[in-house]
Amino acid sequence: MSDANIRDESTKKEWSPNPVTLGPQNSWPPNPLKLFRWLFGFPGYLWPENLLLLGITLATWAFLTPDLSSMQSFEVWWIALIFARNIALILILYGGAHLYFYVYKRQGESSKFTKQPLATNSSRFRFKSQVLDNMFHTLAIGVPVFTGYEAISYWAFANGFLGFIDFGGDPVLFWGWFGLLIFVAPMIHSIIFYFVHRFLHTKTMYKAVHSLHHRNVVVGPWSGLDMHLVEHLLYFSTVVAQWLLALHPVNALFQIHVAAIYPITGHLGYEKLTIDGKEKYDFDGYFHYLHHKLFECNYGTATIGLDKLFGTFHDGSKESQAALRDQIRAKRKAAA
Repeated sequence: MSDANIRDESTKKEWSPNPVTLGPQNSWPPNPLKLFRWLFGFPGYLWPENLLLLGITLATWAFLTPDLSSMQSFEVWWIALIFARNIALILILYGGAHLYFYVYKRQGESSKFTKQPLATNSSRFRFKSQVLDNMFHTLAIGVPVFTGYEAISYWAFANGFLGFIDFGGDPVLFWGWFGLLIFVAPMIHSIIFYFVHRFLHTKTMYKAVHSLHHRNVVVGPWSGLDMHLVEHLLYFSTVVAQWLLALHPVNALFQIHVAAIYPITGHLGYEKLTIDGKEKYDFDGYFHYLHHKLFECNYGTATIGLDKLFGTFHDGSKESQAALRDQIRAKRKAAA
């Protein structure tokens, strides 16, 4: 079955939440009260997702990372240690989400975007299994790539090659800058991801690289890091921003964790966490699900509304769908 046919079949079995609304951070002029609630409310920018991510990062740094002084030269033992704990982290988080929603089906089909199952016995995927194929590209390619970026970060910090900004030894400025870079890391990810993603949708890059990821029309947790090697290298390059700005390796680690863990909720296939029939948490996965479903929209994230700025935002409504069709027709007419 072709991707187009799969997309059509999936559409027949769709469940759609309310149209996507972008947060107050994307409104101008800003509303201070709404912005404050978005930043510090529940759910909001900081809590729960980003603070939970920060907790994972701090625990990883404190208990599962060798002393920085021991990483002044590349050695197999500490790189292998980092790789092993990264494999464990991804297995726990991605595997746990897959088991909960797709194996044990603890939520059934409540707030599930499509009734279409993840592909089995399909020639489009390695091992004829979407899940096994997704796991392969995640564990055999994705984890080595972001482990490589992490190892380079530690080595460069240990040797004094990074940390370009000089605050003259002032601890207040140092830790204030550290906190600011933690705070903006998800925004950095959102901005870089948008432009990298648009680049991956150019004709040559899509055909050679990004089409692998878009085999996942129906998505599950393991689809998030199901990428070509080149795409992994580009996707995790967000850490380069921290190489230029950060004074502490935890900033680089957090930036890597944002990129490594964010795709779970974006590809979960569910909009809300429901327990005992009660909605407990909104994953906001519909924004990116629409990209997999419709292809030419929602290239970024809802954190920074670059899609709205550049005219690629789709909120899931009939009006957005009509606008997208008009854009596609105009592109085809111009290319004819």
